[in-house]
Amino acid sequence: MTIFPFIFMRKDSVNPVVINHESIHIRQQLETLIIGFYLMYLLFWIWNTITPIIPGGSYYRIPFEKEAYSNENNQNYLKTRKPFAWFKYI
Repeated sequence: MTIFPFIFMRKDSVNPVVINHESIHIRQQLETLIIGFYLMYLLFWIWNTITPIIPGGSYYRIPFEKEAYSNENNQNYLKTRKPFAWFKYI
């Protein structure tokens, strides 16, 4: 879990993939002025909950999560990432 500027995780889940995933969220939070990230995250989640395509899939349909999951294995992603890259996942 990421709450700018901190990444919180259990000791048994610390690995480069999880750290990269959460670091992508930090970049998203910065470019949406932090509070914008949390507001949009909540709105996307609510929208995805009331318009279910996949039961229980609201979380995975959030554009911020789509970007992070799609690129979490690429350790160089943040070096080449364009601003507002999450927008293409809407």
